[in-house]
Amino acid sequence: MQFPGIDGEVSVLIDSSVWIDYFRGAGPADTLDLLIDKNLVTKNDLLLAEVLLFLYHKRQRRLAALLQKQQQ
Repeated sequence: MQFPGIDGEVSVLIDSSVWIDYFRGAGPADTLDLLIDKNLVTKNDLLLAEVLLFLYHKRQRRLAALLQKQQQ
């Protein structure tokens, strides 16, 4: 994904509220899917903790395990 005035590819840090909406099926799925497909999404420990808490609460343990594995 190219942005005017920026050379090269850009990584995007997606807010946890956007991820939670996405996993609920209520978020901007097309845009986020595009960023994921192009491997332009980055994360940090705080974001991961917030999203994992939501996933565990919703009993999405398999998805939470995949995110944790990717973090290592």
